Amino acid sequence: MTNRFASRVGLSAAAAILACTLAVSADAQISQPASAGPETVALFFDVQSPFLSPDARKIVLGAVDAAERAHAGRIELAAYAAPDEIARDPALAARRAATVKEQIANYGFQGLVIVDDEASDPPLTAIANDTFHRMAILRVSD
Repeated sequence: MTNRFASRVGLSAAAAILACTLAVSADAQISQPASAGPETVALFFDVQSPFLSPDARKIVLGAVDAAERAHAGRIELAAYAAPDEIARDPALAARRAATVKEQIANYGFQGLVIVDDEASDPPLTAIANDTFHRMAILRVSD
Protein backbone atom coordinates (compact mmCIF):
# COMPACT_ATOMS: atom_id res chain seq x y z
CA MET A 1 0.00 0.00 0.00
CA THR A 2 2.86 2.35 0.71
CA ASN A 3 4.33 1.80 -2.75
CA ARG A 4 0.97 2.58 -4.35
CA PHE A 5 0.60 5.73 -2.29
CA ALA A 6 4.13 6.87 -3.14
CA SER A 7 3.50 6.13 -6.81
CA ARG A 8 0.30 8.21 -6.83
CA VAL A 9 2.00 11.08 -5.00
CA GLY A 10 4.85 10.95 -7.51
CA LEU A 11 2.44 10.97 -10.47
CA SER A 12 0.45 13.81 -8.96
CA ALA A 13 3.61 15.84 -8.40
CA ALA A 14 4.75 15.16 -11.97
CA ALA A 15 1.35 16.23 -13.31
CA ALA A 16 1.47 19.43 -11.25
CA ILE A 17 4.98 20.25 -12.48
CA LEU A 18 3.92 19.61 -16.08
CA ALA A 19 0.82 21.79 -15.67
CA CYS A 20 2.90 24.64 -14.21
CA THR A 21 5.48 24.34 -16.97
CA LEU A 22 2.77 24.50 -19.65
CA ALA A 23 1.10 27.45 -17.96
CA VAL A 24 4.37 29.37 -17.77
CA SER A 25 5.14 28.47 -21.38
CA ALA A 26 1.68 29.59 -22.56
CA ASP A 27 2.01 32.83 -20.60
CA ALA A 28 5.41 33.48 -22.17
CA GLN A 29 3.96 32.97 -25.65
CA ILE A 30 1.04 35.30 -24.98
CA SER A 31 3.21 38.05 -23.54
CA GLN A 32 5.57 38.18 -26.53
CA PRO A 33 5.35 41.50 -28.39
CA ALA A 34 3.60 41.62 -31.74
CA SER A 35 5.74 41.62 -34.82
CA ALA A 36 6.79 45.04 -36.04
CA GLY A 37 5.98 44.40 -39.71
CA PRO A 38 2.62 44.28 -41.43
CA GLU A 39 0.73 41.00 -41.52
CA THR A 40 -0.38 39.64 -44.89
CA VAL A 41 -2.89 36.82 -45.37
CA ALA A 42 -4.56 35.25 -48.38
CA LEU A 43 -7.96 33.65 -48.73
CA PHE A 44 -9.48 31.76 -51.61
CA PHE A 45 -12.88 31.74 -53.29
CA ASP A 46 -14.81 28.93 -54.92
CA VAL A 47 -14.94 28.98 -58.73
CA GLN A 48 -17.08 31.82 -60.10
CA SER A 49 -18.16 32.82 -56.57
CA PRO A 50 -17.87 36.13 -54.74
CA PHE A 51 -19.02 34.56 -51.46
CA LEU A 52 -16.80 33.75 -48.49
CA SER A 53 -16.63 30.19 -47.22
CA PRO A 54 -16.62 29.62 -43.45
CA ASP A 55 -12.83 29.13 -43.61
CA ALA A 56 -12.40 32.38 -45.53
CA ARG A 57 -14.51 34.21 -42.92
CA LYS A 58 -12.14 32.90 -40.22
CA ILE A 59 -9.19 34.28 -42.18
CA VAL A 60 -10.87 37.68 -42.43
CA LEU A 61 -11.61 37.59 -38.70
CA GLY A 62 -7.96 36.75 -38.04
CA ALA A 63 -6.87 39.77 -40.09
CA VAL A 64 -9.29 42.03 -38.20
CA ASP A 65 -8.04 40.66 -34.87
CA ALA A 66 -4.43 41.22 -35.96
CA ALA A 67 -5.26 44.79 -36.96
CA GLU A 68 -6.88 45.46 -33.60
CA ARG A 69 -3.98 43.92 -31.65
CA ALA A 70 -1.49 46.02 -33.62
CA HIS A 71 -3.67 49.14 -33.36
CA ALA A 72 -3.45 49.29 -37.15
CA GLY A 73 -5.31 52.06 -38.88
CA ARG A 74 -5.98 50.25 -42.13
CA ILE A 75 -6.33 46.99 -43.97
CA GLU A 76 -5.32 46.89 -47.63
CA LEU A 77 -7.22 44.49 -49.86
CA ALA A 78 -6.65 43.13 -53.37
CA ALA A 79 -9.05 40.60 -54.90
CA TYR A 80 -8.56 38.58 -58.06
CA ALA A 81 -10.42 36.38 -60.53
CA ALA A 82 -9.11 33.73 -62.91
CA PRO A 83 -9.03 34.57 -66.63
CA ASP A 84 -11.92 32.19 -67.43
CA GLU A 85 -13.96 33.76 -64.60
CA ILE A 86 -13.30 37.26 -65.92
CA ALA A 87 -14.48 36.16 -69.36
CA ARG A 88 -17.84 35.16 -67.84
CA ASP A 89 -18.06 37.93 -65.22
CA PRO A 90 -15.76 40.93 -65.71
CA ALA A 91 -16.79 42.42 -62.35
CA LEU A 92 -16.14 39.26 -60.28
CA ALA A 93 -12.89 40.49 -58.71
CA ALA A 94 -14.59 43.75 -57.68
CA ARG A 95 -17.53 41.82 -56.18
CA ARG A 96 -15.08 39.62 -54.25
CA ALA A 97 -13.34 42.72 -52.89
CA ALA A 98 -16.69 44.21 -51.89
CA THR A 99 -17.65 40.99 -50.08
CA VAL A 100 -14.39 40.93 -48.12
CA LYS A 101 -14.66 44.63 -47.30
CA GLU A 102 -18.21 44.13 -46.04
CA GLN A 103 -17.10 41.19 -43.86
CA ILE A 104 -14.29 43.30 -42.39
CA ALA A 105 -16.89 45.93 -41.45
CA ASN A 106 -19.20 43.25 -40.04
CA TYR A 107 -16.40 42.16 -37.71
CA GLY A 108 -16.24 45.71 -36.36
CA PHE A 109 -13.00 47.03 -37.83
CA GLN A 110 -13.06 50.80 -37.33
CA GLY A 111 -10.07 51.68 -39.51
CA LEU A 112 -9.77 52.35 -43.20
CA VAL A 113 -10.16 49.50 -45.71
CA ILE A 114 -8.29 50.28 -48.92
CA VAL A 115 -9.28 48.26 -51.99
CA ASP A 116 -6.61 48.07 -54.69
CA ASP A 117 -8.72 48.12 -57.87
CA GLU A 118 -5.63 48.08 -60.07
CA ALA A 119 -3.77 45.23 -58.45
CA SER A 120 -1.32 43.44 -60.69
CA ASP A 121 -1.49 39.69 -61.16
CA PRO A 122 -1.50 37.82 -57.87
CA PRO A 123 1.69 36.20 -56.65
CA LEU A 124 2.29 32.65 -57.86
CA THR A 125 0.39 33.15 -61.14
CA ALA A 126 3.20 31.43 -63.00
CA ILE A 127 1.84 28.16 -61.61
CA ALA A 128 -0.57 26.71 -64.17
CA ASN A 129 -3.39 26.44 -61.64
CA ASP A 130 -6.18 29.01 -61.64
CA THR A 131 -6.67 28.52 -57.89
CA PHE A 132 -4.14 31.27 -57.25
CA HIS A 133 -6.22 33.66 -59.35
CA ARG A 134 -9.28 33.09 -57.15
CA MET A 135 -7.95 34.82 -54.07
CA ALA A 136 -7.98 37.96 -52.02
CA ILE A 137 -4.94 39.25 -50.19
CA LEU A 138 -5.32 41.24 -46.97
CA ARG A 139 -2.48 43.32 -45.57
CA VAL A 140 -2.77 44.84 -42.10
CA SER A 141 -0.75 48.05 -41.80
CA ASP A 142 -0.51 51.31 -39.91
